[in-house]
Amino acid sequence: MPEPLPSAPAGIQQLLARVGMRATPPRLAIWRALHDASDEPDAVALLCLAQRIEPRTSLGTVYRFLRELEQHGLASSRPVAHQRSRWRLGASAASTAKNEAAVAAVARLAAAFGYRLVPAA
Repeated sequence: MPEPLPSAPAGIQQLLARVGMRATPPRLAIWRALHDASDEPDAVALLCLAQRIEPRTSLGTVYRFLRELEQHGLASSRPVAHQRSRWRLGASAASTAKNEAAVAAVARLAAAFGYRLVPAA
């Protein structure tokens, strides 16, 4: 079972540091806006919410940060027909399955060349 995602700034900073991302004020504002959202906002709605916390937040930063969160399994997007994708914290079942399939494929490829993958410490 995945651990709950933090809401306190210190917890967010530690989580981002653990996955190799800097905790800049715009990123913290985006995280807070996504965490406090009552629904699944799109990137533009997140921008508006985050700018209330940190006015220097840009739309480019929102999109880049959301993609980074998604790559680390900390957020997931849900495509909506004829609209922008909706975002939420946490990984979706589909993205988790894709990650597991990708890791399994890389492990098979490594084994074909005589290597074995080991978890990072």
